[in-house]
Amino acid sequence: MRLTLPHPSMFLIATAILFSAPQVSRAQEDATRLRNPATVRADIGGEAHHSYVIRARKGQTMTVRISWRQEGDNNAGFTITKSPDFSGEQVDFGSASDDGKRWSGKIPTTGNYYIYVTGHPIAHYTLRVRLK
Repeated sequence: MRLTLPHPSMFLIATAILFSAPQVSRAQEDATRLRNPATVRADIGGEAHHSYVIRARKGQTMTVRISWRQEGDNNAGFTITKSPDFSGEQVDFGSASDDGKRWSGKIPTTGNYYIYVTGHPIAHYTLRVRLK
């Protein structure tokens, strides 16, 4: 039996869809689900990032704070996106304060919000997330 496709590019498109779908679902599975209010203590360093996701409703105010144990010139930081992909664009609402250690914003649409934490070279951090 011989399989014929209507056009060779259809095979390429089908293959791309097949292999890209697991990437998105894997990213969603890798994010640790947070419940309100949440406090996370962890270690991070190098090229790594930790992924967290929290579901928020339109109109809620989300506040995210990070602190870390100071050891030399180490630091930690976070970004907030609507994308389950670390390279997604940061949210375009809310504002940061305290040299980027605190962020607060009113949620414009109900959905999942992803928080990505990074540290350099190594940080023992505490992340606090609260929805009101």
